Amino acid sequence: MRQRGWIFIVTAMFLSLLATSASGAGGTGGISLSAGFTPMAGGDAGSGTFAPEYDEAYDTGWTGRIEPYYDFTSMIRGQAGVGYNKWGGNTYLGSQFDDLKVMTYYVGVKFRFLPNSNIRPYAVADIGFANIDSVKVSGIGQYWDSTTTAFLDIGGGVEFFVAQKVSFFLDMRVQATGEPDSAHPTANNSDGIGSVPITMGVNFTF
Repeated sequence: MRQRGWIFIVTAMFLSLLATSASGAGGTGGISLSAGFTPMAGGDAGSGTFAPEYDEAYDTGWTGRIEPYYDFTSMIRGQAGVGYNKWGGNTYLGSQFDDLKVMTYYVGVKFRFLPNSNIRPYAVADIGFANIDSVKVSGIGQYWDSTTTAFLDIGGGVEFFVAQKVSFFLDMRVQATGEPDSAHPTANNSDGIGSVPITMGVNFTF
């Protein structure tokens, strides 16, 4: 298995143990699992007259997340998370972009409304860091180096309770990273990576 897969698994297990420990301390903890598709939000994937925008260089991708959480009150939830994002590379002006892969690690807060309802809207915000894989482009070579940079997202969704400790949800966020490190002049001054993940998932409360 590739190193990235092991990092994802070990991090997910660690965060799950944290959530279980928090629950055992007297609060209400749980874990959220979700996946969905992730359109690019635009921005320049390079500099100069012929540089593409991100949505020209990459197809709509997908996102998977694991988010252990802790409910401080019926309305305020704290969470930590790890997410994997991947976008397939396109051919732009005869040059093929490698797939773009980004791991995110973050903490955040979720404000949940209508505490007595089985259908609960919420708002969410997270902050952390992202690891952006290096990218090559045919005919150019190395385009971006591996980069560790800032990450944030903000959004909201709706949670549907199907049992006392199980709920499903539909979630939409706007997420952004800092700029990838350029490895080639045509990639100088690339914008940060912006995207709009739309995911479905399930919450399990312990």
